[in-house]
Amino acid sequence: MTDLTYKIASYKKIKNFNTDDCIDWALELIGNGVETSNLLILASLSKPTNHFETVPYLESALRELNIEPFQDENAIISYCYYYIRQIAESKNIKENLKLVCQFCIDNDYEKTVYDFYLLNWAWGDFDYGETYTDYWSTATKDNIESTVVTIAKDWITKYFEKIKI
Repeated sequence: MTDLTYKIASYKKIKNFNTDDCIDWALELIGNGVETSNLLILASLSKPTNHFETVPYLESALRELNIEPFQDENAIISYCYYYIRQIAESKNIKENLKLVCQFCIDNDYEKTVYDFYLLNWAWGDFDYGETYTDYWSTATKDNIESTVVTIAKDWITKYFEKIKI
């Protein structure tokens, strides 16, 4: 499986789930040698996808792969894991941090990712020219990026076992 599988497995619980991700997921799996009839159909769809057209193929593909979609609070962790894993691997840190922050806001300040909300605003303070931030007391302009990466790694250690596929 790929990291994108964690995001896909949360589709039932996530508001405004972007079914375009299903195409990327299918292409990743096919590229890794995993082929099912429904993955092939998903990979052949055009973006932007139609939610109602895509979901039946997604559900069938998940069944073919014996992946049970998350329907509880673990769906939130699974969805965010995709982005937080990117942060932990130092990939597009600021971009992924903003996405997790927005997810936190959109989900009534979701407590499992609230630290990323705070870190995003702390980074924003430094970008604005501040030398101190109330959002994260140990953060500085010089260490904000490494602080975010460290918090991401800690988050994965804390939550990954709950969602391991």
